[in-house]
Amino acid sequence: MELKIGNTIKRLRKEKDVTQEDFAELLGVSPQSVSRWENDVCYPDMELLPSIAHYFGVSIDELFGCQYDRNKKIDGILAKIDAFNLKYHGDDDWVDDCLAILREGLAEFPGNERLTIRLADTLYEAGWRRHRDWPGYSNEGYLQLTVDEQRKNPYWDESIQICERLAGSAADAAVRTQAISLLVPMYRNVGETGKAVGWANKMPALDSCREILLTQAADGRERSRYIGEFLLKAAQQFSEQLMYGLVANERHFDSDMPILKIKGLIRLFGLVCDDGNYGPCHGNLQYLY
Repeated sequence: MELKIGNTIKRLRKEKDVTQEDFAELLGVSPQSVSRWENDVCYPDMELLPSIAHYFGVSIDELFGCQYDRNKKIDGILAKIDAFNLKYHGDDDWVDDCLAILREGLAEFPGNERLTIRLADTLYEAGWRRHRDWPGYSNEGYLQLTVDEQRKNPYWDESIQICERLAGSAADAAVRTQAISLLVPMYRNVGETGKAVGWANKMPALDSCREILLTQAADGRERSRYIGEFLLKAAQQFSEQLMYGLVANERHFDSDMPILKIKGLIRLFGLVCDDGNYGPCHGNLQYLY
């Protein structure tokens, strides 16, 4: 096996915008030693590898160019979590097993953003399962969480800490976005609505979202496809938010108005999917019916 540690160190050092001299001083070696490593004249001493890996935020395997094996192992860990299908189970039997798998994965691949954000997401789900203090209605008839109880939720406390870190420093933009999407409802759930609104305001406006921009990025058949995909997602999101709005006010149940609005949502899906093929929206229609 050909070792690529020299090229890896050189790439990571330049990405971090650190000179050979500064890097050498940090490790307590000479700049000539770093130069020899990067030119594959020799390799760093074994006892220096953990310090080098920690400084660059990578595993020792990655220093040796074993990125493929690393990604394959991480994919395997995430596949184990996917197999639990946890978002579709109301029980909490999976919580301890899933968290143990992810913590073991992060022990092997410390700082990996894919594993870290999945841990945060799993903790968020676990918080609902293990702290079943469901919302009730206030004296004014509006849906309201018992925030004093939710502030004691240890799963959300840990997830918030993880998401705060990822939202501020994750290299992967998708991870930062997912971290914010978890932070907003969790801060609301524990009564920190100011922080929830603050994080929500950091996200793009609706007219600047990916799905809208894709409809403007292409032409011809491809543009038509993007428009269709946007309309499907828009119908799904509109349906979900309208349902939340109906349930959020207890007084809505005093009339037939919610039923009429839900029938309107069903017609909306028929308008978008005029060929009768509802694709990924079949679940939405089941819910509405």
